[in-house]
Amino acid sequence: MKSYSNISEILAFLSQLQANNNRPWFMQHKAQYDALRQAWEHDMERLIELMAQVDDQVCGLNVKNCVYRIYRDVRFSNDKSPYKNYFSGVLGKGGRHTKLSCYYVHFQPGNIILGGGIWCPDRPVLDKLRSLIDAEPDEFLKAVQPALDAGFQWDSDSLKRVPKGFDAAHPMARFLKMKEYLLLKRCPASYLDVDDWVAQVAASLPVLKPMHDFLNYVFDDD
Repeated sequence: MKSYSNISEILAFLSQLQANNNRPWFMQHKAQYDALRQAWEHDMERLIELMAQVDDQVCGLNVKNCVYRIYRDVRFSNDKSPYKNYFSGVLGKGGRHTKLSCYYVHFQPGNIILGGGIWCPDRPVLDKLRSLIDAEPDEFLKAVQPALDAGFQWDSDSLKRVPKGFDAAHPMARFLKMKEYLLLKRCPASYLDVDDWVAQVAASLPVLKPMHDFLNYVFDDD
């Protein structure tokens, strides 16, 4: 099956947007953006359908709740560029507002990312995650290994020291110091140079499911 959206065209548009990140240029090219975005969202909807076959937390998601807007929130940023130079989306219960471990896709010129995990959890959730890893270290390592074997890598901010309450020489110290639990895979542009990029991505993401299942255990009582 052939994807509706052409990733090469999307990346070319985003490259131009990066070089002309201002409202006059964007409004002049708004029709082109709308067409590219519509086709991309159509494919993301199909990606949701494919991922729902392997992960129940993706079932029933509305694509509009999963994809991020192109408009940047510049209120608290020194960078006042009004537009993002990437298309991205989250696949997980609650869409882009989820607090759960979920899937993430990010298409940007020179920066194609597949990923998953829990980003910037609240302190009570982070405490539960650390306690879970402390209690079930072998299960945690088993859960993340499929993604590591597939080329995903940890991309998480960490404390300099093991958090209070844990032994400094703890064998899981590396993971207990993490402030979030994210596994990302940065792919070459050629990764999406296929007729059906949706199927390509849908085949790559399921290795993250064991990690999601492990991390999301801390939400079972909520």
